[in-house]
Amino acid sequence: MQKTWSVLCAMSLAVVGCGRGQEADSAEDADESAVVSSVESALTAEVSDEAAQPMSATPEALATSSAMRIPNRFKPAGCAVATQMGNTVTYVLTNCTGPYGLVKVSGTLVAVYTRAAGGGVNVVITGTGVKANNATVDINSTVIATQANGVKKADVTVNGNGTGPRGGAITRKGTYVVTFDTATECITVDGTWTTGTGRLTASTVVAGYKRCKGTCPAAGGTITHTAANNSVVTLTYDGSAVAKWATSGGRSGTVNLQCGN
Repeated sequence: MQKTWSVLCAMSLAVVGCGRGQEADSAEDADESAVVSSVESALTAEVSDEAAQPMSATPEALATSSAMRIPNRFKPAGCAVATQMGNTVTYVLTNCTGPYGLVKVSGTLVAVYTRAAGGGVNVVITGTGVKANNATVDINSTVIATQANGVKKADVTVNGNGTGPRGGAITRKGTYVVTFDTATECITVDGTWTTGTGRLTASTVVAGYKRCKGTCPAAGGTITHTAANNSVVTLTYDGSAVAKWATSGGRSGTVNLQCGN
């Protein structure tokens, strides 16, 4: 019913407008995009965790380390199966729960490992229809993971698709940086990408979007959507299950978030 109402609302806007308005739709799209990216980031954290391996480690050794480690990081036992061939590992996940708030993860990921310049790890990750946290992600990402002074980061170039918890289809192309806090299992996303949805195409700028296990986005994070017609909607998180949005034209409102699971 909710999805049907969204479709009818979008159709009616061109004629008489709708109670929610385009701004609220845009704010929801912004949050959907962030949710899909946080799922992708959590999976990226696990698949690229070999950044601390010594420089002498070959791509095949990096793949071996990951193939041995990941099945032990997901529960219940046996839900994650890794198959290695050279520097390529195929991960098959079935209803797994894992770090960084990953819940009900199912799907197949293929990761190709190489050594990045400067001591990091380069991983090309692909996967179609990977389900997690009520979202579905088609992953096509290149990740450069580094670790220094106990801080782990990943520079991600993304060109993929996804469906958020509300059922909105999303395409994304761009780059972002993920900072991982392994002690608290939190991820923070900062970056810029082009987002396409059923309602609009927009430039999306994410700043300080932080998600921890079982919580809503932390206070202080923002997402700014700039549509093709240059209208701007900024979504601001305060740590609760409701985010505030405001437009460049002075309108404002709130959006209920799909979080806290």
